[in-house]
Amino acid sequence: MKVVVLGGGIAGLCMGIYLHQHDIDVCVNERQVFTAVGGHAFLMHHDGITVLNELANESELHLPGRAVHTFMLKDPDGGLIMELPLEDWQCFKRTDLLACLNQLLPESHINNNRIFSHFIYEDQKIVAAAFLNGEREYGDIFIGADGANSLVRKALFGEVKFEPGRVKEVVGIIEHAELANLLNGKFTKFQQQDKGLSFGLIPTSGIEMVWFMQYDPLLGDIPDGITERTSEQYHTLLHGLCLNLLKDFPVEVKTVLNHNDFQTSYIWNTRDFDLLPAFHSQNVVLIGDAAHVALPFTSAGTTNAMLDAKILCQCLLDYPDHDKAFSAYYQERANSIKEHVNMGRNLRDSFLNPVSEFVIPLINK
Repeated sequence: MKVVVLGGGIAGLCMGIYLHQHDIDVCVNERQVFTAVGGHAFLMHHDGITVLNELANESELHLPGRAVHTFMLKDPDGGLIMELPLEDWQCFKRTDLLACLNQLLPESHINNNRIFSHFIYEDQKIVAAAFLNGEREYGDIFIGADGANSLVRKALFGEVKFEPGRVKEVVGIIEHAELANLLNGKFTKFQQQDKGLSFGLIPTSGIEMVWFMQYDPLLGDIPDGITERTSEQYHTLLHGLCLNLLKDFPVEVKTVLNHNDFQTSYIWNTRDFDLLPAFHSQNVVLIGDAAHVALPFTSAGTTNAMLDAKILCQCLLDYPDHDKAFSAYYQERANSIKEHVNMGRNLRDSFLNPVSEFVIPLINK
């Protein structure tokens, strides 16, 4: 059996590593050559950390990640609203995790510069994936791991109906040793109590921190039609937007904004879609954001992608018939994914319509 993975991000690489560890012929195809630049950071729950430890079990590779043991919620004046312990959460830079995963899969199993174009059929069966560079990869099973805008998903099911998240997010990374040490191990979030506006900080190392601003665009936004690609003023306007919305927030927030390079920051228009009725068609199956997208409030996206890879691999080992394996994989994952989609929407609604009792913006199991 040969498995062709379409997408070499976190989900695709985890899939490739699991299959390779079980002596299954696998080829991971990525649209670009990995470079340790770009992207930002995210939180990972116990389940994702367990997957990473399993993948690196027989390796002497030093694993990335920085422990986050406390969640601190503060008001815009810096007053503490609540402080709670966190069990087995870590913060990862996306580039660090990708670099680690790339080292766990032999180069001979990774093909770069391959952008998926379409499937090739013989006798009404998919036998190969074709790429925009003219290359083809033949296989028995194909796994779509090409992200939220998945072309593989579109080829199987057509366009999905994305639901606007109604909340936008700005993200960035700064170097500030004093602040990083002061907040070491803490996920600190400043939250307006009467409107949808918050600012979060998480150290990724002894000198570096990831930050984010979540906001209701009705409070202020960059004018429609202005994007990073269409206007040289985008990053200047983004800087001004953050300064304006966060003008009443405490000194830590202003310190971050003053040290941030807004040329590397961007606005993320959050969105999701309802649980698909299936994750597969014929001999093609979806994992990660290609299969499901939830709003970012749960911090579950990366963990779910890694769990998909683990569970799908186990199902392929348990069921020689790929249709039964894919059905078992969906049955195992569907309820949890639906819960996270709904949780993200509930947390979004609480964020946009704050009440006296705050909900912790993290999955709890």
